[in-house]
Amino acid sequence: MNGDLLEKLEFQAYIGNLLGDLEDIPATIKKIIHALISITAADQGYLLIRDGNGEFKTMFALMQDKEELKIPQSIQPEIVFELIQREHKSILSQNTQQDERFRTLLSVSAFHISSMLWVPISMLGELVGVIYLQNTSQKNHFTRDDLELTEFVAPGIGLLFDHARLQQVLLDKGRLEREMQMAREVQDSLIPKEIPSLKGWKADFCWQPALEVGGDFFDFIPIDEHHLGLVIADVSDKGMPAALFMALSRTILRAVIENHGSAMEMITRANHLIHQDAKEGMFVTLFFGILDTESGKLTYVNAGHNPPFLYNQKEQNLSKLMPTGMALGMESHFAYQEETVQIDKGDFLFLYTDGALDAMVRQKPFNEEELLGFIQRHRNGDPGQIVKLLQDFLCGDNSGSSSNDDLTIVVWKRNN
Repeated sequence: MNGDLLEKLEFQAYIGNLLGDLEDIPATIKKIIHALISITAADQGYLLIRDGNGEFKTMFALMQDKEELKIPQSIQPEIVFELIQREHKSILSQNTQQDERFRTLLSVSAFHISSMLWVPISMLGELVGVIYLQNTSQKNHFTRDDLELTEFVAPGIGLLFDHARLQQVLLDKGRLEREMQMAREVQDSLIPKEIPSLKGWKADFCWQPALEVGGDFFDFIPIDEHHLGLVIADVSDKGMPAALFMALSRTILRAVIENHGSAMEMITRANHLIHQDAKEGMFVTLFFGILDTESGKLTYVNAGHNPPFLYNQKEQNLSKLMPTGMALGMESHFAYQEETVQIDKGDFLFLYTDGALDAMVRQKPFNEEELLGFIQRHRNGDPGQIVKLLQDFLCGDNSGSSSNDDLTIVVWKRNN
């Protein structure tokens, strides 16, 4: 450049206008590199960006006539990258043939590079890219003015990079939110919306994931005319991984139940299949019962789940349905055991996941003893009242806090 002040001012004004064009950031950056090539009379101009591995990749390789090089016609000296990464400073070689740093380099002599200019692009102190200009003509050599103009441009390109990054973050966030909403809708479709209508029985439930999706699930699975499968389960995680494992476990469980058999046979088969697909450290605690809706007999398997409570109206006490085996997915060939209890008129079954016991109520943990006390106090309510009161107590505004885990409650009562 000849150092004309008016030309420099016009160039700076042009760059300032370009930096306001954020609609197509790659196109804007390309225009900036073209402008630099023009005002510095460079033969070629390159924009190199640093990838996640710290290596520089060519984003643009442009010629003076505004053509884009399909294959960059230059091999950038590695020593330059090392200098820039170490010092974060610009490099100007006005005559490479006389520059002790570069004149012996193969890339310089092979491509007849007579003059070159390197300017780092940084964001928040981190090197993110480099502007590289080169000349092969012995007549044109880069000047200090060229270096100053390139250094003037570099921060603007850095800002464009940052804006592009923020745009991508927002796009990714929006896409993630849409995907999570879709996942929530898919998971919601797997959860029962209503209670099976059975003469002599009444039930209610709540299902409340801690995040957009969760690992809790419950199900009511018809087995035959007088038998109903009752399921409540909790996957060992939260969020999307738990939701995917929940969907897998639910599908497998429904498949084995369709083949009939005893409760322990069904769960033993389900465990074997779940274990085959379970990633390391993932498992699901589950309570599965087969309810004879005529006699009230409940045959169940408790695979490491929080023991449900059975309220006996006649004796006015609560008993716990303790585990009969380990959580599903932990050991492939575990043999589960089953137990049988009787649900008479006025009795009810209270099933829950550990979200109920992870809640903080009035700055104190809500433990099993308090849960038992709550059930005792409301034992004469119908299932809908019990579920609603407990959900409000654990997660409502008046409690001062809420459960940090997925929360599922199912109450199944035999009418008087």
